[in-house]
Amino acid sequence: MQQIVRSRIGALHTLVPGSGGELMDFQLVSCNAQAGEYTLSCRTQSWMRNVAGTLHGGMCAAIVDQAMGFIAYCVKPGEGTAPTAELQVSYHRPLLPGGEVLVKVKVLTVGKSLMHLTAQAFMANQPEKLCISSTGIYVYKPAC
Repeated sequence: MQQIVRSRIGALHTLVPGSGGELMDFQLVSCNAQAGEYTLSCRTQSWMRNVAGTLHGGMCAAIVDQAMGFIAYCVKPGEGTAPTAELQVSYHRPLLPGGEVLVKVKVLTVGKSLMHLTAQAFMANQPEKLCISSTGIYVYKPAC
């Protein structure tokens, strides 16, 4: 499963060059498909910061949404897309520009048309300090 997830993430980078997911350079770090647990990493950049010098809240939301979206796309049943239907984000500590972020994604349920996932984001240099937590619902849309 790890190779499938890596290749699907790579394919998405190819399909949508210059997209947010590609610009953040998401990479699969670990995969426990049986438990539905995946860890991805991405890079933050200085243009993502707010006036306080930390990552803008919208960019934090984009990071967890993109990570869950990659996993939803990888585990969805069959061909098609898996866009976000609902996203809830809680901010615990700031993410910082110019660093590596680890996002731990857990697949809670995969139904006929909906997937429910959670994510937790940490700065890679402080993996014990939760920065962002999130839940998301993704809609499975079969290919036309």
